[in-house]
Amino acid sequence: MLRIYTLNIGQYSQSDRSPTFAPVLVMEISRFIQESKKVGQISATRAFRTWVKQQISIAGQ
Repeated sequence: MLRIYTLNIGQYSQSDRSPTFAPVLVMEISRFIQESKKVGQISATRAFRTWVKQQISIAGQ
């Protein structure tokens, strides 16, 4: 399972979102990691990039 921790006021805490990909939930990143085991890393990376761009576009509207 993927976990993301953020540093806030000198302490780490687990987060459900990546500070780098704010509109993306951790569980979505995990889904693409699992998908890469089925379709391969390159295909899953391309799909992930496309999906992240869509999420950023939706969040910016």
